[in-house]
Amino acid sequence: MSVSVNKVLISASAIGSIAFVAAPAFAGSITGASVSGTNLLYEAQGSSTVLNNSASLSDVLQGNFSNPGGNIELSGTTSSSDAADLDNATVLQGTIDGENIFISSMTREDWYEKGDDGVRFLDKWFSEAWNDASTGFQNWVTSSYGIADFNTASMLFDMFGGYGRFSDPNVSYVNTDGNGDLFVGLAGHLAHSSGIKMSEVVKVKYQGQTQFLYAMGEAFESGLTSADDGTSHTGLYNLRFNDNANVPPAADVPEPSTMLGLLAVGSLFGLAKRKATA
Repeated sequence: MSVSVNKVLISASAIGSIAFVAAPAFAGSITGASVSGTNLLYEAQGSSTVLNNSASLSDVLQGNFSNPGGNIELSGTTSSSDAADLDNATVLQGTIDGENIFISSMTREDWYEKGDDGVRFLDKWFSEAWNDASTGFQNWVTSSYGIADFNTASMLFDMFGGYGRFSDPNVSYVNTDGNGDLFVGLAGHLAHSSGIKMSEVVKVKYQGQTQFLYAMGEAFESGLTSADDGTSHTGLYNLRFNDNANVPPAADVPEPSTMLGLLAVGSLFGLAKRKATA
């Protein structure tokens, strides 16, 4: 009887320690989320994303890089992929790790905002997209306007509001990783019919800073496909706040107390093994 009781106690202790070890350090997801403005909600159903504006916003946003789930298209409408309201932003807000966060679609004012160097964000972004061969952007603009000259193409892109195509981001999740870094996941395309490989742009206000996040080049594979068209949401851009990097989040770093829990598990199983062979 005493041997059985010892085994039960060892198992219970080990399970408790394992559960404690499994908890990620500092990781968090957006809470208390609400949205104001035009938007579309896509919920995950198996390996598909399905348009459902009655879906729970909090459920839609609880994904992560490994399991992105659904998404909310800020300023999205079903009429057109480039029908974002450039005069009024759709704002997703909530709290993450005790800090307020505001995530918005892009407006014309945002695109025209000048940085410390006096250069408009639109001009900086256009130049970056044009000169990055991995985006396919230059070919798309050239075929759209029939102009191969950078300056003329840039002027026409501005004149006709081509940036509207990139102003209604699909936010899949908002969370922090084991190092406390903030990530915003954007659903996109792995292979868009236009040949473009780049994310849309999202405006983020967090910890007293405002940044425009976006990525040039190919997305990560999301494992999901939009039920609407069979091609959307297949890509995932994992954008890190502060340096705008499109990278997988770092692995969780165990806290000292977690490491103690891990050592306790090892000791308990070692003790159990010695008893079994005694």
